[in-house]
Amino acid sequence: MRRDLTAAELRKRLAAAERSHHAWASGAEGERLVAQALGELETHGWHLLHDLHWPGRRSANLDHVAVGPGGVVVVDAKKWSGTVRISDGHLRQNGYRRDRELEGVARATAAVAALLPPEHRASTRGLLCLVDQPVRPTRTRSGVPVVGRAYLVHHLRSLDATLTSDDVDRLTHLLRAQLDGPRSPALTTTAAVEVATPARREPPARRRVPLRPPPRPRRFTSRELAGLAFALVVLFVSAMILTRLAGGLLAGLAAPFAPTG
Repeated sequence: MRRDLTAAELRKRLAAAERSHHAWASGAEGERLVAQALGELETHGWHLLHDLHWPGRRSANLDHVAVGPGGVVVVDAKKWSGTVRISDGHLRQNGYRRDRELEGVARATAAVAALLPPEHRASTRGLLCLVDQPVRPTRTRSGVPVVGRAYLVHHLRSLDATLTSDDVDRLTHLLRAQLDGPRSPALTTTAAVEVATPARREPPARRRVPLRPPPRPRRFTSRELAGLAFALVVLFVSAMILTRLAGGLLAGLAAPFAPTG
């Protein structure tokens, strides 16, 4: 059974709604200011995309993606108040570590990199931009750099050139088609978007015929050797007998023709 809300509960809900609206409005203002700062890059060969889908997430978005000679840069804008500092590689706001925000930038960067052709994934990087904090570009332990809005353009222009103008146009078109549509694309992995290449056909392996060892000489048994010796003796004796018979026969044939005295 639904009970009526008390005045205290209504005030509590109203305060929460006001805080949520203030946070949303502050975030939107921060994104607008960062987009305005990034606009200076357009005269230096950069293309800018704003408020894009986060692959695999229905409600989350990517604040900015800048595509230029220095690569594909995912920019997350944070309009934080209070004291913000980086010490020992950790980002802190009012003394509290903000590791989760840095991890979010890293995950968003990986999701965008997975959409790109393999040869351009290494050119993808992410950074966290502090709208109202004068922080020079500083790399954190997570590998995600943090930079204040005042130094954002100079930082991106100082990146080593990794993309040609044709690469910039092609990647901008690709990301706009996938991230700026009515639906968020599915989260994928770099392995799932490998460009399919025909497998190289190896020539069929020759069938190796095992070499047969040479036949071993036959070994005769003692009985076989004795039989062989007996046969040789018989042949030898037979040859002698035949020789003598032949000699006698020839002598008999020649006798009638011998001269008499």
